[in-house]
Amino acid sequence: MEKNITFAPNVLLLDTAFVNDTVYKSRQFLSERLGRELPETDLIDWLTCLGLDGGLRGRENELQVLLVADEAVHTLNGCTPAALADLDGNACRTSLGEFSFAVVPSAGLVSRSKLYNELVQLALDAKEVERLLLVPHFYEYREDLAKTLRDFYEEKEEDEARKAICFLMEETGEVLPCEVDLVTFSLMHIWGIAPDDL
Repeated sequence: MEKNITFAPNVLLLDTAFVNDTVYKSRQFLSERLGRELPETDLIDWLTCLGLDGGLRGRENELQVLLVADEAVHTLNGCTPAALADLDGNACRTSLGEFSFAVVPSAGLVSRSKLYNELVQLALDAKEVERLLLVPHFYEYREDLAKTLRDFYEEKEEDEARKAICFLMEETGEVLPCEVDLVTFSLMHIWGIAPDDL
């Protein structure tokens, strides 16, 4: 992978397999459980929620969203917008600032899991990245991701340990050196699910 990739101060690495597998199936499951059709996942609203959960404040943030995808994947199941081609190279203005999108395909040269971990490493090492939001397909490559994070955070100062936050679907026994938050709260919010519903 090119080492001269340019990052924004805030970067969100989103594994599309997590969206197309875990998020999509969770929405279907909850629709059946609640007995009502849940709205499609509004991608911009969801990313805004993740940005807030990740500590972004104010209206002038720059968030670079990198969508890591297998070469054959062209859509985000159950999302609006859904087509990766409509997102790639485009940007939009949100209540938090400007979100720019780039699709990073595995292109058959490297596995998606390895590509994701390489991007994590590059973003952690990049001085210009102040905040790194991770939305991985965690259970597919948890050991590799945990090692990447541990290797970076070894002997780092406490303030540097706040650089990354990892969003997971549920609590895990895996001890990660970075901050961990649950992605379920933001998803329930944009799907219109109140705590009392469950």
